[in-house]
Amino acid sequence: MRPEINQSVVFTYCDDLAEASRFFSEIMELDFVVDQGACHIFRLTGQSYLGVCCLPDRPRSQAGVTITLVSDDVEGWHRFLTAKGVAYVKPPSHSTQFGVYSSLFISPHGYRIEIQHFDKPDWFTGSLP
Repeated sequence: MRPEINQSVVFTYCDDLAEASRFFSEIMELDFVVDQGACHIFRLTGQSYLGVCCLPDRPRSQAGVTITLVSDDVEGWHRFLTAKGVAYVKPPSHSTQFGVYSSLFISPHGYRIEIQHFDKPDWFTGSLP
């Protein structure tokens, strides 16, 4: 039997920890929960976290990485963040291909961040086969 997973942390890497941390704490207003010196960790949900690290030996390539935050209020996030000066790459819109309503912006440390709502959120409620 597979052991249980209790929480998750996605770590991203940057060259300016203060700038990246300011964005997540002041602009996105995420809860700052742990200062590990070279890494700062922010709460996304009760059991999921985003880490931002400034470590010289870690890769800086953001190519192919998208941080997706699932929310019932994609429009609300868009209004909230654009009011704080966040420039969106893709404003809220629907994708019939993926069955999502989403928007997309780039963080100061170069990562694509998508705010998304699933048309059929059954995949994470445990009701899919």
